[in-house]
Amino acid sequence: MPAVRFEKRFLLLAISVLEMLLFSGIIYGWTSLVYILKQEGYFSDHCETTSANTTQQNTQVIKLVNCQVITNTSTQDAPCYPACLEQDETLTQVFAISVVASQVASLFAGIALDYFGLRFIRTCFSVMMATAALLLGFSTREYPYVYLVYPGMILVGMCANITLLANVTVGNLFGSRRSTVITIITGSFGSSPVTFLVQKMLYVHFGVPFQHMCFALACLSVPSLLATFTLFPKRKFLPNSHQEKRKDSQETEKLQKENKSGAGVESGTARPNEETFVQVVTSRLYLLHLAYMSVMNLNVIILVGTANIWFNMVTGNNNGHVSFWTDVFGFFQVSNVLVSPLCGFVYDLGLRGHAYRGPTMTSRRRAAVPVFIITSLTSSLVFFFATLSVWDTSSVESSTGLLMTSAPDMLLTFVLHVVSRAFIYGGNTAFIANSFPAKHLGRLIGMSYLVAGLLGLLQYPLIGWIKAAGSPFYVYIFVLVLSVVTFGHPIYISYHCRDVSGKDGRHPSQSSLGNPVNGHLKHEACDSKETCV
Repeated sequence: MPAVRFEKRFLLLAISVLEMLLFSGIIYGWTSLVYILKQEGYFSDHCETTSANTTQQNTQVIKLVNCQVITNTSTQDAPCYPACLEQDETLTQVFAISVVASQVASLFAGIALDYFGLRFIRTCFSVMMATAALLLGFSTREYPYVYLVYPGMILVGMCANITLLANVTVGNLFGSRRSTVITIITGSFGSSPVTFLVQKMLYVHFGVPFQHMCFALACLSVPSLLATFTLFPKRKFLPNSHQEKRKDSQETEKLQKENKSGAGVESGTARPNEETFVQVVTSRLYLLHLAYMSVMNLNVIILVGTANIWFNMVTGNNNGHVSFWTDVFGFFQVSNVLVSPLCGFVYDLGLRGHAYRGPTMTSRRRAAVPVFIITSLTSSLVFFFATLSVWDTSSVESSTGLLMTSAPDMLLTFVLHVVSRAFIYGGNTAFIANSFPAKHLGRLIGMSYLVAGLLGLLQYPLIGWIKAAGSPFYVYIFVLVLSVVTFGHPIYISYHCRDVSGKDGRHPSQSSLGNPVNGHLKHEACDSKETCV
């Protein structure tokens, strides 16, 4: 097929970024949405039930949420709804189920992308997002409509990674800048909490009803559906890596000559084997990456899911201060799209530094090492500071000189979280796109999010642990230890690539990958239904 014009490439990139901001990871703007839901009294009847049962020994102390809603004209009285830990637990459960649904849907979305094409999954996420927004719009605090929040948020969560997979292949249109463009798209995923942040600000400061904003979001999915059938191909975008193929062909010829001289005619007639999906997902490198990604995803889920509890602890349950820190946290998450290109720049810089002999599978894998080191370091620091902030304040200040509940220290934690999150998701997508066969891209990314979602089920016992302890202190310590363990991933990649380099580019663990580079790139030739650069 003819190359995509320069103008159309950037138009497609702009559409992808806009869709990512509006529809993808908005589930991670939960801290903003849960503030609205608590103001609207969602699940506040759990607190009334608790207060009525006075015979229980461990009755939770109930407080009233702020009963003032400031509009652009005046301050209007709003109904007072009780708030309690039982309500927090139910709302956190909604978030946890939605995130798990998001990860589980990823594998099926990846399979759909590889087998049914780009147009199919784009249609799916547009319809699902419209349905989700309508369900949230028709929900109220009254039974049974309050339970519309569950299917609505589950669909919002499912749209997250489906939208990501529907747009990430646009990066293949930009050649050597592919990693940077991919991280811009995944960075938009990290900044998509801006959708719920804007809704919260309109709700608090301008009195816009929550239901009306949900209906508006449903309408915004219509232009996305139109773009699907007018601008995007039926299948997907694949890179036209002619230079990499030529380099790989040279390496393959060299290996075939070596095999022929060492093993005779039989090896001389052997053809380089192509990595199958099963071979990739059972390789030690990919399995270790799944473990790494699962831990990092759990870190993000725990921090975002417990942010409201965290803010209440550090502010002494001051609703005004909680609202302030929720806004600040949301603004920092929005900046993810600005930080994510840094991940792509680091990856591309590492790729250029290691590819002095031409782009090979080994050099592309080794280029991810600094990205993963930065990710593990920032994630560890986030939970180190978060742990200090919920610890005994006077003890921490006297021993470290840090007052982690102060504004500068809170802002430092937010900055580290944004950097960590940008490198987690951007690094995951870029690593898989550069290290494994492109024809398996959708399934490999989907598998990574599926496994991460299954490990995300640890949220439930961890949330129960928080409730039993009355503080997220011990949970934060547990996640901190897991973050430190993830330093093993870049260490293994360095060892793995050094071993491969000593074998002229051959994969060390599987005989079927004896000539991996040609097998890796051979499949990247486009068929008649796919668009190349």
